[in-house]
Amino acid sequence: MQSYIGATTESNLAADLYALTVFLNKQCNSDLLAAVGEMELTLTQIKLLHHLEGTDRELTLKQAAEFVHVSLPAASRTVDDLVRRGLMTRHEDVSDRRMKRISVTDTGRAMILRLSAARLHRLEELCLSLSESEREVLSVALTHLLARESIAACRPVGDQL
Repeated sequence: MQSYIGATTESNLAADLYALTVFLNKQCNSDLLAAVGEMELTLTQIKLLHHLEGTDRELTLKQAAEFVHVSLPAASRTVDDLVRRGLMTRHEDVSDRRMKRISVTDTGRAMILRLSAARLHRLEELCLSLSESEREVLSVALTHLLARESIAACRPVGDQL
C-alpha cells in the first residue's frame, strides 16, 4: 500500500483523510453501532433525529422526506414510529392544515446525545493512545479546521464532553 503521509496535493491529502476516516470508522463505531442496535433505530431515523437535534427548528414532512432521500409515504412511516416512541412530535401547520410539521423531543435529543457519547468514548480512548507529540500535532491541525464555523458547529458540548 502506498503512503501519502505529508503529501500536499489535494488527491494525496484526500487519500490520507480517507485512511484516517476508515480507521476511525473501524475503531470508533463499535460502541455507536451497539447503541444503535439497543435503540432499534434505522439509519434513516438517526439521520432525521440528528438533523433536528441541535435546533428548535421544525421541518415539514415533505422537507424531512427530501432530507433523508425517501418517498413521502416512507418518511411518514419513519416519523410515525419516532412519534409513537416519543422521539418526535408532529402537528398541523397553523397556516396550512394539510401540511404536517415535525420536531424532535427532549427524549429524541437525549437519544442522539447517547449515540454521540458512544462515539466520543472511543475517540477519547484513541487520544489516550497517542504520544504527547502526536496529540500536539493533531491539536494544532484541529484548531485550524475548527476555525471553520461548519466544522466547529459539530463539536460536542455540555454533557458530551
